Amino acid sequence: MKIINEKGKLFGLINIIDLIVLLILVLLIGGGVKRMKKNPAAIAETKKALITIEVADVRTPTVEGIIVGDPLYHYDKGEMIGEIIDKKVEPYKEPVESGDGRWILAEVPERYAVLITVEANVKENPDVVIAGGEQIRIGTQFKLKNRNVAVLGTILGVEVE
Repeated sequence: MKIINEKGKLFGLINIIDLIVLLILVLLIGGGVKRMKKNPAAIAETKKALITIEVADVRTPTVEGIIVGDPLYHYDKGEMIGEIIDKKVEPYKEPVESGDGRWILAEVPERYAVLITVEANVKENPDVVIAGGEQIRIGTQFKLKNRNVAVLGTILGVEVE
């Protein structure tokens, strides 16, 4: 029996081009399944962390609505990020051009920047820190909410204990 017969079939069963296409499909499907199974949160270990979040350019009612001891949730997913354990309020500053052409930071009246420290249970592995179902990275912005407010916050720091 020939390996390739006169009709171009391998062992008289399947065309070589069909076999190559079939092997490529099997490899692509196998690679996709392997990639989909790889979930960094699945192998992560739960730890306590302190997350520092800046909420900038807000008015007095928003500042008063951020209360120490309240939980903080991810706006879209509704999953709890953690509990607010500290709040610092500073005047909000924006860069403005002075009369002599220099740029300075000037306070904006009736606007504030709030630094919130949140104690969270995070899942950590060497690649990622996850809180509230989201990967937490410095500089990332999230919409956050609790029973009083909904704000846009920027992650300034993550300290995993």
